Amino acid sequence: MTGFLLTGVLVLAGAVGVRRALVGGPGQRWVPALVGVFGASFLAAAAFDADPGAGFPAGTPEAATATLSGHGAVHMLGGMVGYLALCAAFVVLGRTFAARGRRGWAVASRLVPVVVAAGFMASAVTVPAFTSGAVLGLVWLTAVCVRLAGDRVAR
Repeated sequence: MTGFLLTGVLVLAGAVGVRRALVGGPGQRWVPALVGVFGASFLAAAAFDADPGAGFPAGTPEAATATLSGHGAVHMLGGMVGYLALCAAFVVLGRTFAARGRRGWAVASRLVPVVVAAGFMASAVTVPAFTSGAVLGLVWLTAVCVRLAGDRVAR
């Protein structure tokens, strides 16, 4: 729970920084809003525990759980909405980076959401696929925030 809370607060702070870095350029409204939704999804995940199943948490049988509790459903829905918002933010950032002449960043920002979404779709089969997609999303968001901060300082 603490990890979700801390991550949510940090992502929300990152959304504020992204907003400042994108003032006057493409994505200035959508990217911070979508990143904010992603941050809020972590707060929801902290408030509503996931149901055990498919090997999560450690020691739980690999077989998927047939039933889903109310709190487990909210946890999963929050994660789904949050990561879809993050993927959408990355796609919009592809345009932002292209407009700034950062071709590599633009291409990566359009490819990363495909891998993140694939990890989520594979989560019904294996927890490591989900974890890989989720981690990639967080790592790319961190890289994007650092890049945008550097661009802002350089202006």
